[in-house]
Amino acid sequence: MGKFRKTGNNLGVFLVERLGMDQPGKGKQELQQELIALHAGSRSAVKRYYIRKMRCIVAILSIGLILTLLCFLTFRWNSGKNQLDSVLRPGYGEGNRKEALSVQVEDEEKTREFTVTVQEREYTDAEKQEFLEESLIQLDEILLGENQSLDFVQTTLVFPESLQDGAVSISWMTTPYGVIGTDGSILSAEDSEGTLVEIQATLECDGVEALYSVCANVFPPDLTEEEQLLAEIQEEVAKADEESSYESVLTLPASAAGRKLTWLKNSSNPYLSVLAMTLILAVCVFLQMDNQVHKKAEKRKNELLLDYPDLMWKMTMLLGAGMSIRGAFFRISEEYERGKQQWHGMGKKSGRQRYVYEEVTYTCREMQSGIGEAQAYERFGKRCQLPEYIRIGSILSQNLRKGAKGLTALLETEAESSLNDRKHHARKIGEQAGTRLLLPMMLMLGIVLAILMVPAFLSF
Repeated sequence: MGKFRKTGNNLGVFLVERLGMDQPGKGKQELQQELIALHAGSRSAVKRYYIRKMRCIVAILSIGLILTLLCFLTFRWNSGKNQLDSVLRPGYGEGNRKEALSVQVEDEEKTREFTVTVQEREYTDAEKQEFLEESLIQLDEILLGENQSLDFVQTTLVFPESLQDGAVSISWMTTPYGVIGTDGSILSAEDSEGTLVEIQATLECDGVEALYSVCANVFPPDLTEEEQLLAEIQEEVAKADEESSYESVLTLPASAAGRKLTWLKNSSNPYLSVLAMTLILAVCVFLQMDNQVHKKAEKRKNELLLDYPDLMWKMTMLLGAGMSIRGAFFRISEEYERGKQQWHGMGKKSGRQRYVYEEVTYTCREMQSGIGEAQAYERFGKRCQLPEYIRIGSILSQNLRKGAKGLTALLETEAESSLNDRKHHARKIGEQAGTRLLLPMMLMLGIVLAILMVPAFLSF
C-alpha cells in the first residue's frame, strides 16, 4: 500500500509539473489565493493541493479502469454460459410476452437477435358473440397486410394472435402445410404460377369458437437467404409454442432448416457503464475538491471577522500595560500556542485552531527570520484579506515609522466598533442557517401530512 501511495504521489507530481497546474493562470487566481490564505501565506500549499488532487483523480481512474476491464472479461468469459432450452411462460390472464433472445445457428459463429412471442395460458355469451363477429370483420381488413389481393400473395400476411384487446385468441392453420407459416410469413412457395393455400383461423373467446376460412394464391417471395433462414426459425418456434401451449415452459426448437440452433439469453456487458461512472466520479471529485477549498476560505473569512474584536481587545490591554507592538504580538502568539498544546494533550487535534492567531504566529516567525517589523504588520493585514485587518496592519506599520500617538485609544475605538460589526455578522450567519433549514422543514411537513392523510384515504 505504501509503495502504491508513493507511486501515485510521484505520478501526481509529474502531472502537475507537466501540465503546469500550479502556475498562475486565468480562472485559477481566486482558488490559489484562497489556498495560500488557508495555509498562512505558504505558496507551496498550491502545489501540494494540486498534487493531492491529481493523486485522487489517478486513483479513481485506475480503479475504474480495472473494474471496467474485469467486467468486460467476465462478460466475455460467461457469454457462453447463458444457453437455455426453455422460456418461462406467462400465467393465465397475464397476456402474451415477447422475449428478446439471441440465436446461434450451427456452423456459424455470429448470433442473431430474435424475438420470441410466448403466448399466455373468460364475458356474457352475447359479448363473446359480439367480439367474435367484430373480429371476423377485422380479419378481412387486416389479413392482406401489404398484399393487394388474395389472388396474388407475395409478402407476409397478417395473422394476428389475438383481437379485441386480447379477448379473442386466434389459432391459424394452412393447407397445404409449410407454404405459409402460422405467423403469416411465406415459407416455401416455389411454384412461379402460384400455390393455392387454404387459410383457416379458429377464433376463440372464453370457450366460444368461430371459424374463418379463405383461400390465397401464394407466389414465391423475394427473400434473401438470411430472411429465409429467419422465417424457418420463426416457424419452428411457432410450432414448438403451439405444441407446448399447455405446459409451463416453452421448449425452444433445437434445429431449423436442418441446422442446429443454440439459444442464448440476452445480457448486456456493464463495462461501458462502469467506465462512464468512473469518468463522472473523477470529474465530480475534481470539482468537489475546489468547492471544499472555497468553503474553507469562506469559513476562514467568517472566523476572521468574528475574532477581530477579540484580537483588538487583547492588543489594547497589552499595549495599555506598557508592552510594545512586537511584544504584544509575541505574547498573543505564545498564549495561543500554549492553548493548542493543552488541547492536544486532551486528545483533540485541532479544535482550538483559529486562523487569526495562526496569522499572528506566522507574523512573529517572519520577524524572527529577519523581515522588518513594519513590513511584517502590513503582510499580516494582506494575508488576512479583509479590510479590517488591512487597516490595522497599516496603522501598526505607520505607528512604527512615524511614531503616531494615541495608538491604544485608536485600538480601543476599533475594538468597540468591531463588536457591533460582529453582532451584525453573527445575525447574518444565523439568517443563512435558517434559510438552509427551510427545505428539511418542508420535507418534514410533507411527511407529517402524509402520515395524517394516508390512513384517512385508506379508510374510504
